[in-house]
Amino acid sequence: MCSAEHTADSDTSHSVIKPYTENPHFLAWDGVPIFPLGPTGYHAWTPITRPATVDFIAQMNRMNQIIEEIGSPHIRGFMRFLPYDPLNHLHDGSVERFLQPWVQLEDERYDLSKFEPEWEERMIEYLDAALSREIVVSMEVWDDWSVTRGVGGSWDPGEGAAWNGHPFNPNNNINFDETKLPSVTTECDAPFYRTIPSHSNIESVLELQKLYVDKILQISSDYPNVLINISNESRATMEWSRYWAEYVRERVPEGVMIGDMPSTNRQDGGGECEHAFSPATLVTDSLYDFVDVAQGVSRHEFGSPREQALGGGLRMYEYRRAMTESVGPRPLIVSKDYTRGDEGGDIVLWSRFMGGAAAARFHRPGMEHGDALIDFQHDAVHRLGYFLAEIPFWNMYPAHDILQKYDDTIGANVMAEPEGHVVVQLLDVRRRQRLALDVNTREWTVRWIDPSSGHELERQSLISETPMLELDIPVDKEHLILHLQP
Repeated sequence: MCSAEHTADSDTSHSVIKPYTENPHFLAWDGVPIFPLGPTGYHAWTPITRPATVDFIAQMNRMNQIIEEIGSPHIRGFMRFLPYDPLNHLHDGSVERFLQPWVQLEDERYDLSKFEPEWEERMIEYLDAALSREIVVSMEVWDDWSVTRGVGGSWDPGEGAAWNGHPFNPNNNINFDETKLPSVTTECDAPFYRTIPSHSNIESVLELQKLYVDKILQISSDYPNVLINISNESRATMEWSRYWAEYVRERVPEGVMIGDMPSTNRQDGGGECEHAFSPATLVTDSLYDFVDVAQGVSRHEFGSPREQALGGGLRMYEYRRAMTESVGPRPLIVSKDYTRGDEGGDIVLWSRFMGGAAAARFHRPGMEHGDALIDFQHDAVHRLGYFLAEIPFWNMYPAHDILQKYDDTIGANVMAEPEGHVVVQLLDVRRRQRLALDVNTREWTVRWIDPSSGHELERQSLISETPMLELDIPVDKEHLILHLQP
């Protein structure tokens, strides 16, 4: 295990990940446009805090093998982690041991002014391993599940879970009592979120929150592959998000990308507790370098894989248009998708690229899932990554207007390069249905691809003598990819 004094000096040749200069809707690393993709293999999003449960080296190696097989500098692995444990047992079964950032005393309470050396060593080991494999990492500063679920909250998961077991619950630390922060929580506007100056200004607790943030930034700032996500599924206020985004901005190297992930679940994309704290607001705020729209395009919002693909694609198009008209283009990231198996996982994963996202990743398998689901995720990432490695995705934009005529039973997303490649995601097609695409007059290579296998079903060369290219669909398929290459 690495010592806590280690830094990432061995990889100073890397610059930080940034929006791609030529098309800032996508990401670039060292000037090379990249599309991060991620399968998962563990039951939690906390690989740092569960040393007896999570073997992150094995997981990174398996992901890295997929990326190496794709063999493109444009495709990178994608992972996420939360530095502290939210004590969320819902999907994890029995967890042998939790390793929190703070020193735990003999009476099992925490001293929030001191940090656990073993935790720091494991976080450094994790970040070292990710950087050496050139894996993009989203580090989440706070987790809403840990502070709004408990006694008095949206629901109570029981003793020792979520807020009931949180180190910042006054029952669980030696640093303050209930005169500073209640031991019960709330569904919205939780006491943990009221510490900032624009709310209750609870300085004694806020200083300990800052101490934690300072510590994780001190460690992570050495790593150019880290994106900073202020929250996981946050139901906080816009003021909370902006306070910590500004705080982090002042303490990280120039160019480090900062974003946030509001919890939506409103069917309209608004914030779950505060409508303004939503992706629609964040994409027009110059404080954020990216927006994690995972909750806004999820199955919680849209239901079926088809509706996630189409509704999510339309929503991302609207986000892209709003940001372009206000603060300028920036990446949209989907750090987790709940439709993550063969019941529609390919449809949803491909739709994230086809809808205009800059990165996509499946969410964790739960205790109830077996190895088959993990295998599926790795295979699905391999199939999409292999396809993206063949096209200049960084030059492409959502372009649904190219598809001029098609049966209204068909669902479709379109990405196109100006004067170049066109990719159409088709849902629920039947053999001999016809498509008409508004493309320039030229010779085209037409490829029909089965995304569930990665196999090319048919290829032909066509000369389009008019701007309207008409094609017959060759097969009955729930999910089909059409690729036009000049």
